[in-house]
Amino acid sequence: MALQDDNLLNLLLAYSASHRARLLRQSEPAIRIALWVQDIFPNLRRALDDPNQILTNANLATAIMLASLEIISPKAFGVSVPWQNHLDTARQMITARGGAQYVQTASRGDKVMSFLWRWFAYLDVLGSLSGGKANASTLFWTSEGDGNNEDEYQIDCILGFTRRCVRLLALVAELARVCDTERIGPDHEIITTWKPSDYIAERAHKLQKDLDASILHPSKPCTHMQSSGGAAYQWDSLEMTAINEAFHYAGLVHLHKRILGKGSKHPDVQNAVLEIFGALNKVRRGSSAEACLLFPMFTAGCDTRDEKKRIEILDRIKSMEMVGMTQIHKARNLMQKVWDTGKPWETLVAGEFFG
Repeated sequence: MALQDDNLLNLLLAYSASHRARLLRQSEPAIRIALWVQDIFPNLRRALDDPNQILTNANLATAIMLASLEIISPKAFGVSVPWQNHLDTARQMITARGGAQYVQTASRGDKVMSFLWRWFAYLDVLGSLSGGKANASTLFWTSEGDGNNEDEYQIDCILGFTRRCVRLLALVAELARVCDTERIGPDHEIITTWKPSDYIAERAHKLQKDLDASILHPSKPCTHMQSSGGAAYQWDSLEMTAINEAFHYAGLVHLHKRILGKGSKHPDVQNAVLEIFGALNKVRRGSSAEACLLFPMFTAGCDTRDEKKRIEILDRIKSMEMVGMTQIHKARNLMQKVWDTGKPWETLVAGEFFG
């Protein structure tokens, strides 16, 4: 795609240069990046106004990659444009195609669209769970789906979890953001007397049952696994299943705290936190699988009461920072701020992305 589209090619070069510099702990080649991307923004704005251009895969990929670059390397272009803005641009393009559910259906016969859908879904749902501003984003993914469809339980190698899980996490994000606006006051403090409405509580309890059922349902490994040898395949399968479990339990932590209003010390919260640690213990340190686990690690790290487990999480996240992605460092700083202040991360968050 990039070889046939200058905007996307230039953005790939900028993304690669930025990541390489951070990986090697060098200064980013700011002037070179600026030259590469100088035409991207005006071209993308024109595409949004053109019914033909707004539908191209290359323009959608460009918008999604802009969001990704802003997440891993803020201000790479010399200006600060929140990653949420770029994601909104991608959302407009998906809406122009008929909406997320239509695009998801269409992607089943289109490998390029399938890749773009999964990439966008990951950013959108994880971004919403990271405490983004309330908007209609996760409503894209909140159709119930068919919990009896076995394809829903195949682990997706881009998402890191099953498609059933992404739907459930989207529902958690939708309800959590509604509740956050009610339970967090204008002074950024939790309103201790807050309780969810009966309607929200009913939805949350159903969602809890669905998450529990999804965890227990056997998942199928990704079809793209290329492990050489039986032992390697077993390790990869084990880690893939552990990642899927960790995301489910992280969703339960967010559900109990942000939707049902339970405190961090509540047994339901702490049980889910312990399950996340159990899943993490099945993932090798320094493995590619570990790099997928920032969201569950951050979630467990913020709410564990065990000092040894805090040190364990801190050590693993610090080692992940070596991959050269800024959002990992930001998540670690926020987690430590939670420990230092004793405040929930939702009251301290400032645009971080936990993925």
